[in-house]
Amino acid sequence: MKKQTFSIVLSLLLLVAASLFVSFTQVRGGTVGGNVNPPEGGLRAFLFSGKDTLSVNVSSGNFQFTKVPSGTYKLLVEAAPPYGNAVKEGIRVLEGEFTDAGQIELRR
Repeated sequence: MKKQTFSIVLSLLLLVAASLFVSFTQVRGGTVGGNVNPPEGGLRAFLFSGKDTLSVNVSSGNFQFTKVPSGTYKLLVEAAPPYGNAVKEGIRVLEGEFTDAGQIELRR
């Protein structure tokens, strides 16, 4: 019986230690932000890289992605009619850094 109790206590301690490690591990990645002109034209922004796709809403003409893995991305801004979608290639994201995607112009 003592061996079984020891085993349960040890398992619980390992579980607690693992959850503490995960809780205090820094989330990695970079941040990408930009704005859309005209502000009312942007709906959503997407980042594409290989098989990865990230998306965020455009709010008051601004967008920001967080926790983006390092790499080079294509940015697509989905536009509300009568505007057309806009694409910007070569968005380079580095670990722990902010990447300014600039102002994305939406055309009619």
